Amino acid sequence: MRHVRAPLAILALYAGLAIFLTWPVALYLNTAVPGNGYDSWQNMWNMWWLRTALKAWVNPYFTPMLYHPQGTTLLLQTLNPINFLTSLPIHYFFGLTAAYNFAILLNLTLSGFISYLLAQDVTQDRRAAIIAGVVFASSGYLLSQVVGGHTHMTAAWPLPLAVLLLRRAYRRPSWWMIGLAGAALALNLLSDWQYYLFALIWAAWYCLWLLIVPGQIAAGLWPRLRSVLPVVGAVLVALLLTSPLIVATAQVAKVTPTASTEGGPDFRREQSVDLADLVIPSQLHPLWGGVAEGLQAYKAETHIQNKTAYLGLVTCGLAFFGLRRRESRFWAISVILFVMLAMGPVLQVAGWQSGIPMPSSLLFELPLVNIFRYPMRFMALAMLALAMLAAYGAQHLLAKRNQWVTGLVVLLLVFDNLTLPFPMIGIYVPTIYHQLAAEPDDVAILEAPFYYTTSPFYMLYQIVHEKPLVGGYTSRRMPYALLDELPIMRLLAYAQPAPDIVAQDMTRIAPSVFSYFNIRYLLLHSAGGALRMPEMEAVASAAAGGAAPLREVSEVETSDASRASGLRRSFWLGNQQTVGAVLTYTVMTPSDPLPFVGIGAGWSAPQTEAGRTVRRIEQDRATLVIYSAKPRRVELQIDLVAEQATQMRIALGAETLLSQELVAGPQPIRVGLDLPAGRSEVVLQSDLPGVWAERVDVQVLP
Repeated sequence: MRHVRAPLAILALYAGLAIFLTWPVALYLNTAVPGNGYDSWQNMWNMWWLRTALKAWVNPYFTPMLYHPQGTTLLLQTLNPINFLTSLPIHYFFGLTAAYNFAILLNLTLSGFISYLLAQDVTQDRRAAIIAGVVFASSGYLLSQVVGGHTHMTAAWPLPLAVLLLRRAYRRPSWWMIGLAGAALALNLLSDWQYYLFALIWAAWYCLWLLIVPGQIAAGLWPRLRSVLPVVGAVLVALLLTSPLIVATAQVAKVTPTASTEGGPDFRREQSVDLADLVIPSQLHPLWGGVAEGLQAYKAETHIQNKTAYLGLVTCGLAFFGLRRRESRFWAISVILFVMLAMGPVLQVAGWQSGIPMPSSLLFELPLVNIFRYPMRFMALAMLALAMLAAYGAQHLLAKRNQWVTGLVVLLLVFDNLTLPFPMIGIYVPTIYHQLAAEPDDVAILEAPFYYTTSPFYMLYQIVHEKPLVGGYTSRRMPYALLDELPIMRLLAYAQPAPDIVAQDMTRIAPSVFSYFNIRYLLLHSAGGALRMPEMEAVASAAAGGAAPLREVSEVETSDASRASGLRRSFWLGNQQTVGAVLTYTVMTPSDPLPFVGIGAGWSAPQTEAGRTVRRIEQDRATLVIYSAKPRRVELQIDLVAEQATQMRIALGAETLLSQELVAGPQPIRVGLDLPAGRSEVVLQSDLPGVWAERVDVQVLP
C-alpha cells in the first residue's frame, strides 16, 4: 500500500502546486478561464468541435463550421486532441469551461509528476526528483503558455514521458518497451506538432550521444550501434503510428501559401529567444513583473508567452551544483543545445541583432519543419533538461539534510516563478447568440470584420449558437474562395475598402449574395472598426431590407498579454468591464435574387493606376465567376485594355461565347449568356500577354 500512497501523495503535491500557481482560477472553474482570452477561445472551440465530431462520427480534422460554405481542414490547426481526451468526463458532467480549466490544471500537474518520475529514473533520489518536477511544472515558460491560452503548449507532459520510456527502452530493450516508447513519442503529436518534432529531435540527439560519448559502452562501434536500435525502433513505431497525419498535413501545407510565411518574413526571428530573456524574470511575477517589463522593452509588442524564457535563479543555482556529477554532462549539453535552437535564426542580445546565424536557421528550412514559426518553444526541452541538471544539484545539496530543507527549496523555486494572482477573464456571451441558438434552420452567420483581433471571440460565440461561420480564427489563414472572389466579402473581412474591377453596387447585390450562401445573420462589431465604416453599415442595412439592427454590448475587456502593466489580475473576478457593441442584422431573402460576379483564378491582385482599379490577366488565361440563384439570361460586360493587338476568346464551359480581335488600347466587350442556377465560370483567354481589365459587370436581360 505504501508503494501506492507515496506516488499519490506526490501527484497531489503537483496538483496543489498547479492550483496555487494559477489561483484564483480554481474558484471560477465554470465561469472564467486563465489568461487573456483570444487563443483561449480558440482552444475551447477545439474541445467543443472534437466533441461535436465524436458525437456525429465525422472526421475531426475537417470542419464545415468555419470558412462557410466550403469548410476547412484542421490539419494545420492547434487542435490538441490530448486535452479533449483527458478532460472528456469533466466536459460531459460539468461543461466546457470546467473541462478547459481542468485540462490546464491537469497538464501542469502531470508535467510536474512525470518530470518527477524521469528525475527519479535519472538520479534514483526521490527528494531530488521532487525538486525536478517543481522546476519544470513551475517554469516561467510553461506558466506563460497558460496566460496565452495555449493549452496545446501546456500539455508538455508527453515530452518527459517519451524521454523516460526511451531511456528504459535503451537500458531494458524488449518489443513491449520499444512499442511503449514509440507510443509515447507519438502521443506528443496529440499535444502539438512542435512537441512531436521536439520529441523526435530529442530521440535523435539521445542516439547520437550514446554513439559518440566515450565510456557509454566499453565495446566498439558495432555494439554501440546495436545498443541504440531500441531507440531507433521506437522512433520507427512513432513514425508508423503518425504517418497518416504526417502525409496529410504535408499535403495541406504544400497548398497553403501562408503555412510557413504567415506573420511576415521576420516573424520567426521575433518569436525567438533573446539571450537576455534567459535571465529576465517572467512579467507574470507579482513583485518584479514591472521591472521585467522594462528590461524586456526590446520586445514590447511580443506577447508574454512568446518571450518568457527565464531559467530561474534558484534553478540555475541547483544546476551549477549538478555539474559536479560526471553523469550530468548529457543534461548540461542538452540545455545548451535546446537553448541555442530556441534562439532562432540569429543571435539576439537585448534587442541587438548580431547577424550571427544559429543552428535553427538550418532546421527551419527543412520540408514540413518550416511550418513551425516559434523557435522559443524549444525552451520546453531546455527546461526539462535543466530540471534534470537541477535534480543532480539538489541530490548533492540535500544529502544528509532533513525534509524541511527540501520544502525550503520548493518554496524558493515557487517564489522565483510566482504568478499570483493569475490573470483571468470571465466567460461573457451576448444574449443575441443564445437567441441565434434557438434558430431552428441550418443557416450561417457572418461576424464582421471576420479577420481581426475580435475573431477568437466569434469562436467562443459559435460554441453557443452552433451555426456555421463565414471565415474563422484558425492557426493558419486558409485559402478561401469566397474571400478571393467577392469584393463585398473582403470589405466585411477586414473593415477596409475593397476596390476591385467588379462594378456591381454592393448595397444592391447584398441581399442576393448573402441569401445565395445561406447567410441569415450579419453582425457588425465596433471593436473591429465595422461601425466606423459607413460602407459596411450600408451593406448590412441593404441586406436586411432597411430593418433596424439589434444592438448589444459585445465583449468584456481583456488583458494586454504583451506587458505586465497590461495584465488584469485580481483574487476576485468581480464585475468585468464590458466594451464595444455588436449590431445584428437579419438578412432579407430577395423575391428576385440578382446574379453577381466574382474574380476567379488567373488574375493579378487589384492595382490602382491613374485613379482607376485594374487587374491583369496572368499567363494569358483568367476566369470570372458568376453566381445565380436561378437560371438567367444576362449580359457580361468587360472593359479591357490591350497593350498590343491579340485574339481574345471567352467561353462558358465547353461553349465559346466570343472570339474577337483586340486592338491596342481600351475596348468594351459585351456578350450575352444563359446562366444555369448555381456557380458558373467564364474563361477569358488571350493569345498574347498584356491584357488588363478595368471593369466587370453583369446585367440581367429581359
